[in-house]
Amino acid sequence: MKNSGIRHGRKELAAFFLIWAFASSSAWATMVTWNLNPSGTEGDVGSTNQTFSSSGYHLTAYGYTLGLPNTPLGLYFKTSGADLPGLGVTATSDHELQGNGWYPTTFIQLDVSSLLAQGFTDGQVQVGNVSGSDSFAIWGSSTLGDPGQQIGDLYTTSSNLSFISIADFSSYDYLAIGAVTGGIVPLAFQATLAPIPEIGALFPIIGLVVAIAITQILRRRRIAQLRASSPSTH
Repeated sequence: MKNSGIRHGRKELAAFFLIWAFASSSAWATMVTWNLNPSGTEGDVGSTNQTFSSSGYHLTAYGYTLGLPNTPLGLYFKTSGADLPGLGVTATSDHELQGNGWYPTTFIQLDVSSLLAQGFTDGQVQVGNVSGSDSFAIWGSSTLGDPGQQIGDLYTTSSNLSFISIADFSSYDYLAIGAVTGGIVPLAFQATLAPIPEIGALFPIIGLVVAIAITQILRRRRIAQLRASSPSTH
């Protein structure tokens, strides 16, 4: 009887710790990455915008030519060249985003508003094909079609293929990527999905349940020990 009670208590304790572990894992942050040419194809997208899906979350990219006003521009899936596949535009001969040395002549803008609404943080952009004297910048805006204000400094070859964190990510509904000199190609975007508040709120309750369970197990074990040590009565 003593061993049986202890074994039963251990099973209960293990079950409670499994529940705790599952709830804890549900609250871990998750990194989601959107590849901007997920199929690795070459050719005209056939539209000035394209929606990408990853883990059930959606990100839409738009192409623009800088001007007064900025004009929607066809997007292009690009695979030919180094550090690709990525997303370019139809207006340039090599389908890269280009700049004139002072500002971008074409840019791609990402709509991150729905990601922010779902609790994503730490947005990061990956850019490729940055070589030689190429440079690019990132801008943030609350208006589609308007690049907005520049975020950070100019990025050069040292940032090629690196994921660049967006400062004050939650402040912008739209992020624009464009070359300042030479030509570049955006490759991917990633962000972190924060822990679900509802799951985190369960931790105190689960902890209380586990504490009660441990108390009951210890109580049963103590009773079993007392019974085992008591003289038998007939």
